[in-house]
Amino acid sequence: MPRYYFNVRCDSFETTDMVGESCPNEVAALNEAFRTARSVVRKRLLADEHFTGGWIEVEDERHRPVLKLPLRAAAY
Repeated sequence: MPRYYFNVRCDSFETTDMVGESCPNEVAALNEAFRTARSVVRKRLLADEHFTGGWIEVEDERHRPVLKLPLRAAAY
């Protein structure tokens, strides 16, 4: 099963996923990106931090960009 990496980029911080997650395909990786985005947004809101942007950048096993999901997408 392919491994995908979910890097978080925001206005005030950046996190590089060094471990990754095994997902059967890019659709499953998109679902994982949504889950990650919801978690980041929830933590920022609970900490009463406002942010204007950011995204989850998903990379494949070769660390090539597969998709970029805006964090604000987690609100929908």
